[in-house]
This record gives sequence, C-alpha cells and structure tokens, in this order.
Amino acid sequence: MDSIIIKKRFFRNLLKGLLLLALPIWPCFNDLGNLPLRIWDEARQAQNAYEMYYNHQYWIPTFNGLPDVFGTKPSVFIVLEVISMKFFGINEFALRFPAAASAYLLGIAMMFFVWFYFKRFNTALISGILLFGSQALIRNHVARTADYDAPVAAFGVMAALSFFIFLHENKKVFWYLTCLLFFLAVSMKGIAGLLLVPPLFLYAFSQKKLLQLLKSKHTFLGFAVFLFLTIAYYGVRNYYQPGYVALVYKAEICSLYFNTVQGHSEGFWFYAINFYSKWFSNYWWILPLGLASVFMTRNFMVRKVGIFSAFMMAGYFLIISNSATKLFWYDSQMYVFVIVICATFFYWIIEMMESSDYRKVYSMAMTFAILLSLGLLGCIAVKDIIIDPQESANEKYFYTMANFLQQSNKANRNLDGYKILSGDLYVPHHTFYIQQLEKKGQRVEAVVFSQLIPGDSVMVSETNMNILIQEKFNAVLLSNDYNIFAYRLDSLKNNDAAK
Repeated sequence: MDSIIIKKRFFRNLLKGLLLLALPIWPCFNDLGNLPLRIWDEARQAQNAYEMYYNHQYWIPTFNGLPDVFGTKPSVFIVLEVISMKFFGINEFALRFPAAASAYLLGIAMMFFVWFYFKRFNTALISGILLFGSQALIRNHVARTADYDAPVAAFGVMAALSFFIFLHENKKVFWYLTCLLFFLAVSMKGIAGLLLVPPLFLYAFSQKKLLQLLKSKHTFLGFAVFLFLTIAYYGVRNYYQPGYVALVYKAEICSLYFNTVQGHSEGFWFYAINFYSKWFSNYWWILPLGLASVFMTRNFMVRKVGIFSAFMMAGYFLIISNSATKLFWYDSQMYVFVIVICATFFYWIIEMMESSDYRKVYSMAMTFAILLSLGLLGCIAVKDIIIDPQESANEKYFYTMANFLQQSNKANRNLDGYKILSGDLYVPHHTFYIQQLEKKGQRVEAVVFSQLIPGDSVMVSETNMNILIQEKFNAVLLSNDYNIFAYRLDSLKNNDAAK
C-alpha cells in the first residue's frame, strides 16, 4: 500500500514539475525572431556574433573586422550566439535564443525554489505566472532580444538563491555552486554580475552568520575558485587583446557607476516608476501585500525566504538607483525577488483559507480564482510582445528599412547594385542583413548622403533623405514599395553640377 501511495505521489509531482517546465516556453520563445534587430544594443552584439561565426576569433569580438572596443563585456554571450546560429541558422531567433533560454532557466529555478521552500505547488505556479505574465523579463533588451541582461540576471539571481540554500541548509556544495554561478554572471556582463553580492552579505550579517561564513575555509576556497576563473578569463582576453583590462576598468568601474554615460541620467526613483508604470504595472499592487504577509505567515521558512527576498530587492534597488548612469534594463535582476515576496501574499491567503472550517472548498475555489485572475492579467500585459510582436508607433518609422532588409533576406529579393541610404553611418541593424545579402552574391552597400554620386541606384526610407535626393539629383523613381523609395540618380541638378 505504501509503495502505491509513493508511486502516485511521484507521478503527481512529476506532472506538476512538467507543468512548471512548460509554463515559460510560450512567453520566452513564441515569435522570438519576428522583429528585426534593435539598434541598441542587440544589433551590435549580432554583428559581433556574425563576424565571429566566420572568423572563429572566439576571444575577441570584432566590429567591421576590428576588435570591438565599444563593447567591453566578456565574449561568452557572443560565443553562445554563435553556437545558437550553428543549430538554428543565421537569423534573429538564433541570436535571441541564448537570452530567452536564460530567462526560461531563471524562471524554472525560481518556481522550483518557491515550491521547495513554500511546500505548495500552487504558490510556485503563481510565481511563474507573475514572472512571465509581466514585463519583468518579457521585454526588449532582456528576454526578447539578443542582449546581455537576461543571462546576467539568470546566473546572478540563481547564485543568490544558491547562497540562501547554503546559508540555511549548511550544504557546502551550494556555496561552491554560488561561486561558480557568480563567475558565470561575470562572464556574461562583467562587473554587473556582482551587483547582488553586497545585499547577500548584508543578509548573512542580519542572520548572524557572516562571522561563521568568514571563519570557514570553504568560503575562501570557493572565493579562490571564483577569482581563479575570473582572472583566467580576463588574463587570456587581455593577452589576445592588449589593453582590454584597462578598457574594462575605465568603462565598467570608472564610467558607468560614477559618471553619466551618453546622457543616460535619470532621477533616483527612475526604476521605481518603471516598476509600477511599465514592467510590473499589472501586478505592482501585490508587492506591499506581500511584504505585510512575510510577517503574518505562520510558516517560519516562508518568512525567512520573504525576508531574504526583501533584503535582495531593496539592496539591489539602492545600488542601481544610486548609479550615475541609468538604463531601463538594469533592473532585471531585481524582479525575481519582487515576485517571491508577492508569492508570499498568496501563500498566506491559502494558508488562512485552509485553516478555516471549510478549508477544501474555499482553498480550491480561491486558488482557481487567483490563478485565473492573474493569468488573464498576464495575458493582457504580454500578448502584444509574444504574439506577432510589432513596433510601437514611435519605432515603426525608424525601423522601416530594417524591416524591409529583413524581409528581403527571407524572400531572397534581388537588391544587387543598390546603396542603402541612411542619415547615419552607424546602422548595425541594417549591416547584419546587408552582409547576408552579400554572402548570397549581391552587391549592397550602406551609405550616407555625402557618398552618393550620379549613376547610383539607391534605396531610402527616411523623409529628409528623400527630400535631399530630389533637391540635388535628377532622380528617376524606380519603385515605392513597403515605404521604401528606390531611385536611379541620373545626374546632378544644374546648380550642383556647376559647383
């Protein structure tokens, strides 16, 4: 009889686990490759990966054939993009797959962590709905584009969760796993992979375990492993690219945190405003309820998890909010802790219902109502991002040419001999597609207006460039499809020819 009960429990838990594994698939991967590459910063990473795919220089990402000194991040993420292209081909889905897979992995880790410590599958499922039914991760520059932020969030947050397990279960293997995961976080996005470390040690201090941690030989052995791997990577990279470490120091330590870079200056509450107005706008009201529930629940370990998550959320928020440079994707490492706190509220509700006289009827009905309500709110929030995503009204004009070049590659349109005109020569979101056309034997070139001469065939989408062509050249309009104007420049107009 006992063996039958054990088997039933095993298969029931197996089905629950499979449901958790299935939940993030659709929001992470559906229609992932639909949109053309985003200019900041996805297209530059794509260019790095495309060149690495052919030149096999895995230690040094290049841009236009030269070492990329603009991007000082480690090359590991670019290598993952290259590996992905080996499997899925040279396309947007392949480039975005490593970031989407990172978000998937993080979501799975969070849900199983909640299931283990809360001892309730329904709370784990709710946490997954909150994560993937909001724009905490499911947004551009995080899980839905080929950027560093989802991978660094995945490894950094998993390192923090591993540290919690080590601290409270006293399983040393999780300390070494913490150090390894932090190395992987650093290998994704440099020093940004360590931003969760200060609140971790503050939490250990609050639990009166910091001194014990500092006295353990395993602490220093684990740190030595992290240090060895990190120094080894940066040392080898500096060997192949002399001066790389100095560039990292200047860009990641001296500039980003203490100085405003490229005008990205925002107020202290920038990330808080984004929290309730954008990325968690459908669920933000749950957070204060969750914080209150941390202290109302009767479950000691759930309270511990809630306090830990509050430390991590507040500590990380303070770190990024005091940075001189602020960008909207820097907050992605914070949201798992926000969601764990929110899950505490639902745990407490179900806990209260189950302690009532009609616990089965009420708890089942309440759980179903919660799941349905949160699921509907989530579908409304993310449906436009994961179902046939389109550019916003503000982006549509800017990405007209990128969309055209993307579709031209897919449809094998003949653009041979055309020059692609833009107002700026920095167009990596065009270059990626142009280089693919060149691999197919077509002569296509990205140019600015000053490079045009009579006899050129040119394609343009920008209104101001259109006006300049008509003012300076005797131009024949060859076609006007997809808001792309194709011209043949026969000659300069009289006043320009005279000059």
